[in-house]
Amino acid sequence: MKVLVIGGAGRVGHMIVGPLSRRHTVRVADRGPGKLRQDGIEVVTVDVTDAASLRRAMSSQQALIYAAMGRQEDWGTIGGWAESHFDVNVKGVYLALQTAAAAGVRRVVYASSVSIFESYLDRGHELQESEPDATDAYGLSKRLGEQACIAAAHEHGLEVVSLRLCGPLSNEEYLAYDGPQPEIYTAGSDVAAAFDAALTCHVRGFEAFVVCGDHDEKYLSWSRTHNRLGWAPQFRPPAS
Repeated sequence: MKVLVIGGAGRVGHMIVGPLSRRHTVRVADRGPGKLRQDGIEVVTVDVTDAASLRRAMSSQQALIYAAMGRQEDWGTIGGWAESHFDVNVKGVYLALQTAAAAGVRRVVYASSVSIFESYLDRGHELQESEPDATDAYGLSKRLGEQACIAAAHEHGLEVVSLRLCGPLSNEEYLAYDGPQPEIYTAGSDVAAAFDAALTCHVRGFEAFVVCGDHDEKYLSWSRTHNRLGWAPQFRPPAS
């Protein structure tokens, strides 16, 4: 499958592009794609707030993964940070979906977040069936991104899978993490496997799935993801 990964040079993009390229023909589109150089992967420049550059990137593709991210510095502030997340997670998502539909793309995978819930850990096993309610700028912008996905699925008949990621870390970061509740974080190889499954699973319209590294479902359940996508977290630290 020819897959366009918007934001493929970013944090989540780095986790998924290499593994996906072993099964698909991947084109990476990013504002700064020069950061990513991998054999056999086409790299193009895109501005997700510019429809013309999105149309160029979308040409001849069969599926879209939207993994673009806003600014990471000055987290939680007004004056650049919050605005960037609304630009990327709302305006960018909307424009990418519209240009994807116009280009004949039928399958879209959106990198969402459990941050669309105000207190996702308090929801526990009910999280999978809960309605998003975040009000902070990041969580709200991700919520609105999902609403754009729902609208595009309805308007254009797109098949849209939203992966609600919980604490994605590269495998190296995952092994090194020594903070609270390490069970909920998701290793990069498991994140990549979830995106791969989302590209080919059977969906109709819009569907959303929790992707969490909590192997024993102590805090959060991913059972619906397993039932529908055949995905479960696999990566574990080596036994001591």
